[in-house]
Amino acid sequence: MTNPFKNHSRFPALMATVSLGLSVQAETVGYYIGLDSRNPLPSGVYAGMTNPNFNRLTFLYAHTYEYVPGLAPAGASTFAVNHYHPIGAYALTGPTNAVVINPTSSNNRIPEISSQQPPLTLAPTTNALYAGKLIHQRSEEHYSDLRWRATDDLNQPTKYGPGSPEWILFYSSAGTRTNSLAGGTINLELVSKTDGLHVGTADTLDVLSNPGDRFSLGAGPAINFAPIFWVEGNAPAGTYSASFKLVDTNTDGGRTPFLESGVFHLDFKVAPEPTLAIAPAVTLSLPIVTSGYVLESAPTPEGPWSPVTLPHGTHSRDQQTVSLPASNAMQVFRLRKP
Repeated sequence: MTNPFKNHSRFPALMATVSLGLSVQAETVGYYIGLDSRNPLPSGVYAGMTNPNFNRLTFLYAHTYEYVPGLAPAGASTFAVNHYHPIGAYALTGPTNAVVINPTSSNNRIPEISSQQPPLTLAPTTNALYAGKLIHQRSEEHYSDLRWRATDDLNQPTKYGPGSPEWILFYSSAGTRTNSLAGGTINLELVSKTDGLHVGTADTLDVLSNPGDRFSLGAGPAINFAPIFWVEGNAPAGTYSASFKLVDTNTDGGRTPFLESGVFHLDFKVAPEPTLAIAPAVTLSLPIVTSGYVLESAPTPEGPWSPVTLPHGTHSRDQQTVSLPASNAMQVFRLRKP
């Protein structure tokens, strides 16, 4: 699992504002839509170059933490490192003297590839509109909170003051996601999807069916969207994916729309029918600390003895329990100090 407390040198000013003993239940959601105000690029291989995402809509995953005091750097609460992961963003590739601008990248994916998490689960539901279908629902699964808001929603100083998880998230990324979506009319455009995967809402089964279709999320700051991804109840097991981009369509009075986002991808799965399998195994209990000892096995107490590599096991106090595959032949085990 990724260490949430590494590489956070950009947060010291924020962490200094966290009130000791603050215990606020975060009202953040899983995803936000914002604007990138960085220009030029401040760091990295392409530092000093024009940011291809400047004033561009961006789909953001909210990497947030529960309140646990004293675990983050400098003894602050864990939500002192709340921050965004840009998912729908343009990317630069190639040498600095021949840069290529791409409208997507391998990072533009949920679940994030770096997490090594399988696609989000589609499962049966009690929702009457979706009866007999397999849908995505918010669960204990990481990335499963598919509620979308504008970053403006976090910018409520009288509600989310300095030190709150919302305030810290809003001003993360060095404050480069704080520009308002005011004036924009934001649409979700379908780029592609797997056959059989549908995109609905709480009251409509299908809102995006074919590439190029758009669904209005409304006025920028007021975005409040919770898509429902689904397949038929008899859909084959496997991975189902959909790709989107965000588009501002408001040109009233000659207004120049915000630039469209990069293409981002969401992955879902229909799991195969569950099965139970019982495999013969030998369970051993031994001390957690075995330094200086070697575990050996033999077909008889007289040997010959061979070393056994310990697999990962479960721990309880000063003991560990490990399981080894059994065989039809007799096995004897010993801990020996050479």
